[in-house]
Amino acid sequence: MLSNIVFGQISFDNYSHVLPQRPFVGFLSKAVADLNGDGLDDIVRIRANTKELSVLYQLPDGSFRNSHIRTLNAEPIATLVGDINNDHRNDILTGGAFDGITVLKNNADTFTQDIVTDPAVWMQGANLVDINNDGWLDVFACNDAGLNQIWKNNGAGRFSAVTNWIDMRTVPASDNSGNYGSVWADIDNDGDLDLYLAKCSMYAMGPQNAGDPRRINQLFLNHTYDRLHGQPVKNTTNFTLDPSNWFSEAAAGANVKISGQSWTADFADIDNDGDQDLLVTNHESPTMLLENDGTGHFTDITTQSGISGVVEPLQGLMRDFDNDGYMDVLLAGDMAAQLWRNNGDKTFTLQAGALGNTPTTSFAVGDLNHDGFPDIYVSHYARADAEDELWINQPNGNHFVGVTLRGIQSNTNGVGAKILVYRTDGVQLVREVRAGESYGITNSYTQLIGLGPSAGILRIEVHWPSGQRSRIQQPASDQFLVIGEPVGPPCRCLSLEAVQIR
Repeated sequence: MLSNIVFGQISFDNYSHVLPQRPFVGFLSKAVADLNGDGLDDIVRIRANTKELSVLYQLPDGSFRNSHIRTLNAEPIATLVGDINNDHRNDILTGGAFDGITVLKNNADTFTQDIVTDPAVWMQGANLVDINNDGWLDVFACNDAGLNQIWKNNGAGRFSAVTNWIDMRTVPASDNSGNYGSVWADIDNDGDLDLYLAKCSMYAMGPQNAGDPRRINQLFLNHTYDRLHGQPVKNTTNFTLDPSNWFSEAAAGANVKISGQSWTADFADIDNDGDQDLLVTNHESPTMLLENDGTGHFTDITTQSGISGVVEPLQGLMRDFDNDGYMDVLLAGDMAAQLWRNNGDKTFTLQAGALGNTPTTSFAVGDLNHDGFPDIYVSHYARADAEDELWINQPNGNHFVGVTLRGIQSNTNGVGAKILVYRTDGVQLVREVRAGESYGITNSYTQLIGLGPSAGILRIEVHWPSGQRSRIQQPASDQFLVIGEPVGPPCRCLSLEAVQIR
């Protein structure tokens, strides 16, 4: 049955009736991404208890086609989707409690399975990210039972464990457990990706254990950007790092050394001043919103933001759901999903019941009817009688531009790239491309960038991980662009690159 709920400029319709294989009760781990290269976002989901992984392929008429991919050995906590072998087809990776990484390589019509077993970790949140900037996506996994793990991509999606790229040991010393959420973002605006870890420990519960390092969030600043020449350092032949020279722990100095039993974190520019602000979900203190001053130092603005009363969320994500140009906040956990609308002045208003009132454990976000507005696929895993739902975002008169990247020297998904949209009203919007967010989910690679009711676009710039730059002059709004990376040596100049419109 179709239901419609309208709150100001944000309106979602429950379109669960278009989903095949109902009823379907999914696990919290899921993804939204384009799996068959047709420009439409698809849904990767895992059926609870049976562990069946399937893809719902979005069709042009708004319906979905179900394809059973594999029955997994265990329920995954993290699901990653990205192109690990640079063949321009997105692959699927899953992981959980000491069961290794299941790698499903996309062959267009079928998937080939491989298992990465060494070392065994209790995977929580995870990311695909090109840490050594060699053009191949590596795997970063939060480990709930010890040190976090990195697997280097050796090319063509072959992985080997590395331990010396980042020194993530706690100070004071501990068993280094309690790692739940990880975000790779350019926190200090120097052009490279930094790492923030949300930590939560079952062995350090209660205010009396607030000083236990297993529950204190960590920030690792990346020092691989060459400011002198304005481009990233390329060191692909020998990436044996001295952690003191390449990544340094800096949470205290940045004012993000949080001990609230954090579950997830997310970075986005909430006030359009060009830097990445921070959202942190906690289980022993309220969800927090912190403003970046542009240098990588943060101020807690939770109280004045109006975000309050959030009970133990499992997921937290920032997206512009009404395409007004301001990033909103979406939270889920043992509660009805909470959508907080950004009022444009660093305050937020709760859109109560925007996604119904059933407790929502998890979600993934993408454009699931290809209209330029972000939609939400949700699951209610805590309630076995509540099937997954598809909530379609209804257009409200605001305009958008959708941007998908195609890397050549950089990884093909453009993970780590920065997209800057300069609007005709003087507002500059910044988006970063990430793979693996919040707690074990992957969201669409297509960046839906809101333009508001009347603003056009002066230009779009893309800052690629390779150091290349792209510039698109005065593209029309309300369209989807595929921007390819320029070829040749990295340069500081901006170059015009071919754009595919779809």
